[in-house]
Amino acid sequence: MSTHRLERLHLWIKWLLLAVLLALTALIAFYFYQGGWERMRTSRALARLIPSDFFQGPQVAIISGHRGFDSGAVCQDGLMEALVNEEIATRVVDLLKKEGVSAILLDEYDPRLQGLHARALLSIHADSCIDQSGFKVASAEQTIIPRQDQMLVDCLRQKYSEATGLTFRATAITKDMTQYHAFQRVAADTPGAIIETGYLGGDRALLVDDPDRAAAGIAAGILCFLDEQDALTKTPTVTAPNSPAD
Repeated sequence: MSTHRLERLHLWIKWLLLAVLLALTALIAFYFYQGGWERMRTSRALARLIPSDFFQGPQVAIISGHRGFDSGAVCQDGLMEALVNEEIATRVVDLLKKEGVSAILLDEYDPRLQGLHARALLSIHADSCIDQSGFKVASAEQTIIPRQDQMLVDCLRQKYSEATGLTFRATAITKDMTQYHAFQRVAADTPGAIIETGYLGGDRALLVDDPDRAAAGIAAGILCFLDEQDALTKTPTVTAPNSPAD
């Protein structure tokens, strides 16, 4: 092959490589323009593979009920609700972090609650010392994001029941739950819920002796919600065509 043809071939290869590079650059730029940078930064998969402060996954706020404020319910033998809540809440945060979720543990009246923007907020409590069994989950009575709040409640209800075997007691949900103070403190677009994990009386074997199982159910419920939330945002809205005129 002549020198002239070799030079033309080399020049053609260079232009081809440049075109491919420009095309890839354009695709990457378009991906980031469409929110890819934030999706990558909050990816749970990347956070698990590359532990760092940058790849932190979606933020979840967990309130350890009564912590930093009071003892909560106190049983006759001195068992305090606040300590039971903290044992479970701490485990929930650890489990979420292992799944690539940036989770923070908050006190009952933590100043960070004010205006907090998060993918999910959950307050963990236990019920009284009476000899009954079952758990409760509720969201805010008044909310601008009822669909998101209900998704969070539904996921927690399903996964916690599966993990613990406890019965969901919808009729026992109180105003103290639906009008929980933290719902009014966080940003209006932060989905929130409160869970009563069981009774310190009838469910003590679970709450005190097996907090890992309770925590696993809660963590699974939050992950379920995050997955459903992601699926919802990725699903395009289909607009029905206009009906033909009569």
